[in-house]
Amino acid sequence: MKAAVLYSPGNLVFEEVEDPVPGPGEILARVKLALTCGTDVKLYRRGHPYARLPNIIGHEFIGVVEDVGEGVSRDIVGDTFVTMNTSPCGSCFFCRRGQENLCVRLGEEIIGFTRPGAYSEMIVVPRRIWSRYYFRVGEGVDEVEAAFLEPLSTVVHGHSVIGGVSGDSVAIIGSGPIGLLHLQLSMIGGASSVTVFDRHWEKLRVAERLGADHVVNVREEDPIKFVSDSNINGGLGFDTVIEAAGKREAWELALKLVRKGGRVLFFGGLPKGVEVSFDSYMIHYGEVSVFGAFHTTPRSVRRAYELISSGRLRLRELISGEYRLRDVREALESMARGVSLKCVIRP
Repeated sequence: MKAAVLYSPGNLVFEEVEDPVPGPGEILARVKLALTCGTDVKLYRRGHPYARLPNIIGHEFIGVVEDVGEGVSRDIVGDTFVTMNTSPCGSCFFCRRGQENLCVRLGEEIIGFTRPGAYSEMIVVPRRIWSRYYFRVGEGVDEVEAAFLEPLSTVVHGHSVIGGVSGDSVAIIGSGPIGLLHLQLSMIGGASSVTVFDRHWEKLRVAERLGADHVVNVREEDPIKFVSDSNINGGLGFDTVIEAAGKREAWELALKLVRKGGRVLFFGGLPKGVEVSFDSYMIHYGEVSVFGAFHTTPRSVRRAYELISSGRLRLRELISGEYRLRDVREALESMARGVSLKCVIRP
C-alpha cells in the first residue's frame, strides 16, 4: 500500500510499504479520508516526544472495516466508523478517579505516533482504542465533520474543566482550528459575546463568518485598549479568556484580558521548560481562577460525537482544501505557513 512515512523531522516520504495485517483483537480499516492537524505539523517539522520514527503519521480519520483479527466479530466488517488516536488504560491512579486524560499509560499506543497512522491507504486499530471508542458513521452524518471527533473532544473537555461559559463574555486568543472550535462551542454554550484575537486576517474572517461578535487583529490593534474601548464589562475585562494559540505571549496576554473574579483556560500547550511571566496580583487580589486542559476523556468524546451528529456545528468551514495522499507534505506546509486551517487527505 501507499503511505506517508516520516523518517525524521522534515523527512516525509510518500512510498510503498507492506500491507498491514490485524493481530488478535485488532481491526484493519481502509482509510476513506484523514485530516491534517497542528500536532501533525509540529511532528513533521520538529518531532514529538511521543513519536517513534520512522512511522506513518496522521491520526484524525474515517475508516471502513476491511478485516478483523482473532477474537473480533466479523459483524463490523463493512462499517464506516470513526475512532480516537489513543485510549486511557482504565485502571491507573488517574483513570480510577475519572481523570482519564492524565492516564499514566496514555502514550503507550498512539495512532500516528507509536502506531502507524492514517496518512496511508490502510490502517490497523488496536483493541485498546477501538473497544472504547468506536462510532459507526450513520446516514446523515457528514464524514468530513465526523473526522473532527478527536480535536472537538479536547475542546469539549476544556469547556467541562471550566464548567461552561453560559452568560459569559468570552475572549479566545487564537483563531486556528482549535480556537474556532472554542468559538462555536462558546456560542452554543450560551456565551453572551465572543471576541477572537489573532494575528492573521484570513483566520479572523472565518471567525467572523462563524458568528464571532468581535475580531481583533493584535498586529493592528492593542488588545488591552480594545477591552476599554469596547466597554467589555464596563472596561473591566472578559469573564472568561480561553488561550488557544499555544504561544507564550498568548498566555501572558490572557491574564491581561480577564476581569477580576474571572477565569482563564490555558488550552494551547507550550514546550516543556517554557517559563511564562505574569503579574501575580491579578490571581491573588483579583481572585482570577486559572485552569489547564489537556487531551480528553471518554465522557467528552461521547459528547463530541453527539454534537457532530446533531449538525449544530459548522465544521466544514474549518476545511481549507483537499489533497491526495501523495501531496500530504504540501498540505502540512500550507498549514505551517498559516495559509490553511485544516486539510482533507484522501488516499
